[in-house]
Amino acid sequence: MNTSEKILEFYFATNKLKNTLRTGWIYWSVEGVRVESIAEHVFGTLMLAVSVYANSKEFEDLDIEKVALMLALHETEEILIGDITIYDKERLATKKEAGRKAVEKLFKEGNSKKFLDVIAEFEKRETNEAKFAYMCDKMEADLQAFIYRNNFNLKNANPTCLNDKDIKNMMKNGLNRPDEFFLESDKNKYSGAFKDLAFHLEKLEKGN
Repeated sequence: MNTSEKILEFYFATNKLKNTLRTGWIYWSVEGVRVESIAEHVFGTLMLAVSVYANSKEFEDLDIEKVALMLALHETEEILIGDITIYDKERLATKKEAGRKAVEKLFKEGNSKKFLDVIAEFEKRETNEAKFAYMCDKMEADLQAFIYRNNFNLKNANPTCLNDKDIKNMMKNGLNRPDEFFLESDKNKYSGAFKDLAFHLEKLEKGN
């Protein structure tokens, strides 16, 4: 396989993410709108990273180019293993190893070791860049859930979601929409500007 063929092989593989829908929205039965694709989620994380970085002085020393690369690549494993949610208990148990093998298969040529290293750094969430990228990934989903807040139909939601112990506890505590469930599950994962964003989003969800 020559260089052009390798370039196109990778491009065509990643292009599939444009038409691969985010499984979580299907599980929660988003209706009345076209559900976002994985590629659209990736775009959302990148734009959120740009916005947070541009408007928050606390991140002046952050390597935003590395963050952008992490976010551009963080869902590439799903080309081969699909979109696995927290409710896919059996598949979730093997996701980390399956994801590692998937990205190794995708990035097997040329300068690909650099990309494997960046993905591994993102997964470990030890560096400031990885922590920032992780919070962008989580917050983007919380924001998208808020955008979908009037399109959820719990009557048609996957029973796996509704039977989740944490979801049941949230419903007992008065939460009744998936966008509220998403944020409640994630808000303790945030710090700094992301924590402030979560607080502001919670106010919006409550109509304040």
